[in-house]
Amino acid sequence: MPGKKSRDDLLKERIHIPGRKTYEEVFDKRTLMELYNLMKDGVIDILDFPISTGKEAKVFKGEQKDGTPVAVKIMRINTAVFRKYRRYIEGDYRFKDVPRGVKMIYSWTRKEFSNLRVMHKNGVRVPEPISFSKNILVMEYLDHRDFPAPMLKDVDIDQEDMEYVCKNILDYMEILYKEVNMVHGDLSEFNILISKSYPYLIDVSQSVFMDHPEAIDLLGRDIKNIVRYFGSNNVDITEEEVMEKIGMDKELMEM
Repeated sequence: MPGKKSRDDLLKERIHIPGRKTYEEVFDKRTLMELYNLMKDGVIDILDFPISTGKEAKVFKGEQKDGTPVAVKIMRINTAVFRKYRRYIEGDYRFKDVPRGVKMIYSWTRKEFSNLRVMHKNGVRVPEPISFSKNILVMEYLDHRDFPAPMLKDVDIDQEDMEYVCKNILDYMEILYKEVNMVHGDLSEFNILISKSYPYLIDVSQSVFMDHPEAIDLLGRDIKNIVRYFGSNNVDITEEEVMEKIGMDKELMEM
């Protein structure tokens, strides 16, 4: 229709990604189509620069029409990367049939959106989920002094602040275990961002409910990672104290 921009025109105008390599890494035809649909539906208006890069996804800063910044996480269409994550979906009651190939990546995106929504609703600080479409997840943009929020591992903070961050993380773990009946599953200084003076949990696609067959092992790994990191930063904490804090029976870890 006259006055309406074509998909190609819209994408060319509103995707501002520096570097051909970055563009080719994640923007296949299917992903561009989903971005177009999200723009057409008003979920995002502009896709700007990359914030972070991982083996499974790339995260970009975007904007909505009113200028509100958002984080846009684009899962790579690479089934080889996602095969090892199949076990996190299997055993999750929300996914009766685990698809293969590209559809498994779409399920992985939906799983992260769902996990973020559950955590956010129950008071755990995570990026607030906004929308998702196939391999694209749109969520709250976390910043620190007008820059993308840094990972905990990259923040230089004093002893008192480190203890404060640790206390917050233990509170989140307690809420997840006692109230949500869930475990993060990949909790470490790499998956904690510092924004607005608070720690936020990110990358929750692998998070599972405690009835998942691997939940206890994943929780044990989370506890070890937290004790290792904060212990190496002079916070007096033990695995036993973490288990007591979250209300976990020590015998479960020994089964």
